[in-house]
Amino acid sequence: MKKVLVILLLLLSSGYIYSQGNYRPGRILNNQRVDQKRLHFGFTLGLNAMDYAIRNSAKDNVRAEQVTFSPGFSVGIISDLKLHENFSLRFQPGLEFGQRTILYSDDDDLETPANENILESVVINLPLLLKYRAKRLDNYRPYLVGGFSYKMDVQAPGHLDPEKNVMVSLKPNFFCLELGAGIDFYLPYFKFATELKFSLGLQDILNHKLDSENPDADFYTYSINRMSSKVVTLSFHFE
Repeated sequence: MKKVLVILLLLLSSGYIYSQGNYRPGRILNNQRVDQKRLHFGFTLGLNAMDYAIRNSAKDNVRAEQVTFSPGFSVGIISDLKLHENFSLRFQPGLEFGQRTILYSDDDDLETPANENILESVVINLPLLLKYRAKRLDNYRPYLVGGFSYKMDVQAPGHLDPEKNVMVSLKPNFFCLELGAGIDFYLPYFKFATELKFSLGLQDILNHKLDSENPDADFYTYSINRMSSKVVTLSFHFE
């Protein structure tokens, strides 16, 4: 959590410094009405990297970890309700596509290659966010954003399937804490923004229930005590 906060503060600081360095009194201000609207809409495209925060149970010699990352992408709709000159409430429903890879290794058998379990995700994301915008300087405006989101992974495996190398079953519904920072760029005909956001799962999404049809594969579930979602997204907003 400390690393996330440090990165967000660095992004906000760099955006503010960049804005200060480019401020020129008398320069034409683009698209001045967009932030005065009570309600406005847009859309967003993004690249993401999905991860799991895994806490091993240490009940046996099997250890689970995620060591590789695969890029995914995100799309969504933006609705922005102005609350104050510097604050707005944002609802950004969208879809996230990506995958995660879990490697299972046996600490007592280092010669055997780790067992790889690839989990694909298609997530319906419903975030409700509060956006704080700093003072506009020229055609730039850095901001912070934070809130909570409800997510539903429609690809989450509901049961074990060793033949397809599905070694864990997951709960599809969970909530996340969302923290991010970005910069609004005011262009002549629309507002463009780049945003880096961290999504941290608040719940254990591993299904610990025993699978009577696949008792030989249960030790993969036993090896994990808790597993939650983590997603980093670089978004490009058009409003």
